[in-house]
Amino acid sequence: MNLQSGTRLNDEIIFIQEKLKLITHESFDKKYIKKFYLPLLHSIKNKKKIMIAGSQGSGKSSLALLISEYLKKYYLKSSVIISLDDFYISKNKRLKLARKIHPLFATRGVPGTHDIELLQKKLQKLNNKDFPVYLPIFDKTTDSRKKSFKKITKADIIILEGWCVGAKPITDTFLCKNINNLEKFKDPQFIWRKNYNDYLYLYQKIFSKFNYFIYLQFNNWKNVIEWKYKQELRLRNKTKDPLLKKYLSEFIQYYEKISRWMFKKSPNDCNLLIKIDSKQKIKQIR
Repeated sequence: MNLQSGTRLNDEIIFIQEKLKLITHESFDKKYIKKFYLPLLHSIKNKKKIMIAGSQGSGKSSLALLISEYLKKYYLKSSVIISLDDFYISKNKRLKLARKIHPLFATRGVPGTHDIELLQKKLQKLNNKDFPVYLPIFDKTTDSRKKSFKKITKADIIILEGWCVGAKPITDTFLCKNINNLEKFKDPQFIWRKNYNDYLYLYQKIFSKFNYFIYLQFNNWKNVIEWKYKQELRLRNKTKDPLLKKYLSEFIQYYEKISRWMFKKSPNDCNLLIKIDSKQKIKQIR
């Protein structure tokens, strides 16, 4: 390694270190960044359409932001980060879905509760460089879209991130196996599951437009509940809330089936597998 490349490498490490501190509010040592983040970021520098998936609290949004900042700084490329969450349909539309198909569709999360037609239109405009593009913003506190939009005037790179991004439809055997109380007692006839799985087939058209898939794999489902709890405590500026923890342990059951399916299948479907340990740190990259 010559002096110039060594200086550039060190500069990148410091930049990543500072950005991670800003994004995650945690400190990472240079050795860790050099081992995991540098190879990761170098591997995506020429990718134009990137999907990032992972369970709640896995760090997908943080990674998307870091990738965007890194490409802007070192390759002068602009990125647009599209969160699947911002395309949730309104509460009223979900209630109609709940009345028509199954009561569990009243809760946002699973395929069928996103406006994929709108997402397809926005992606088409971005692909065609038809700027400006106005992206919706979903407010989880009000359970509805904000009146304001995110205005995009330039995008060399498109990053789509979301908990079920890249998920393949589930086999009947796994779909009909009860893995939690929500499924066992509130969907005994598998109506909710079979319908959201049918919707998932429609999502494949969107996922197929992306040519690079990063999957962040949790190591234990119990940790996912803890990560979500920790995340929500931070948002509420609290250190403890037993009622919140109970609510989240029930709420996260809506996401469990697809998350566990992705745990099994996505390592073979993705281009880059990032294994996360119990403390939300990268354990391995493949």
